[in-house]
Amino acid sequence: MAGLLLSLAGSCALVQSVQAQFTDQSRDLILTFRQVGGIYVFEVDLGQASIYYGAAPGSSIPITAYDNNAQLGTLFSSFNSLSWSVVGCVPTVGDSGDPSIPNDTLWLTDPRSDPNTPAAPWTRQSVYTQGGADSYIVAILYNALSFATSATPDSVTNTPTAAAIATSGADSGDSASGSLGGLGNFLGTFQGDVENTTPSDFIYNTSPSRSDLYELQPTSSGTSPAGTYLGYFELGIDGSMTFHAPTLTYPAPSLSVSTDGAGNVYVSFPSTANGTYTLYYTNAAGLAAPVSTWSAVSTNIIGDGTVKSFQQSISGTGAFYSVGVH
Repeated sequence: MAGLLLSLAGSCALVQSVQAQFTDQSRDLILTFRQVGGIYVFEVDLGQASIYYGAAPGSSIPITAYDNNAQLGTLFSSFNSLSWSVVGCVPTVGDSGDPSIPNDTLWLTDPRSDPNTPAAPWTRQSVYTQGGADSYIVAILYNALSFATSATPDSVTNTPTAAAIATSGADSGDSASGSLGGLGNFLGTFQGDVENTTPSDFIYNTSPSRSDLYELQPTSSGTSPAGTYLGYFELGIDGSMTFHAPTLTYPAPSLSVSTDGAGNVYVSFPSTANGTYTLYYTNAAGLAAPVSTWSAVSTNIIGDGTVKSFQQSISGTGAFYSVGVH
């Protein structure tokens, strides 16, 4: 019995020492850190892109897929002059995700030169044009997984959500550098550099490093419309990362008002999806009062991108309308 118990205890100890290896899947976003002269390229799986384009307006998502001290602080001599980017894509073939987001859709960071000033947006391009960058992003995921399955699981270099790939030696070909290229533009197949590089005195500053995140669904319009802004990633001076979803803003709607001469007024305005509208009215005597105190024709009008129209019968002379949205 004593021998049996000893054997079982040994088995438990063996199971507890096993660590899972890095894994990723289609449509995951990959955060990459690298540094000129660095020993490693550090790649972190941030999970499905839907986590970020589906984030609640105004919310923040702390990135917990890596340890900024035990991993990032160990792998790099400093957070100064550290290049980082976040990319993801819908593969050209073999994807079975949400069909409303088509093949060759790209998710990429757009680095801010000033952390408080948004970058000029990336633009949407054709399937053919975006296909080049798409294939390199697929390669980043594939090569990271290839490295992880052949390397020993490790709490720093090969965890379920992060892989540190040496910049020299047998594994170096699996790092994201081969796809990003030296200029961070996927060897010239993308319109610009997706990497943000921290200043040489970054750790002594109070300002974080920020990059905007854009979704680029391919377009067949023959033009290059701006991509969809999803929010921004923020790298703190301590190496921590947070995603910030934008607070929704709604354009001021323009009112169209007409009358049929028989006491009926027709009011309409264009709505924006998810906006909540209130249509107010008053007579000449009430114009001096705040709009919020005017009478309401209708409240809690939920916007859906269509024109909202209302009819009202009035008596007397003069009626004035205003619409509010939040």
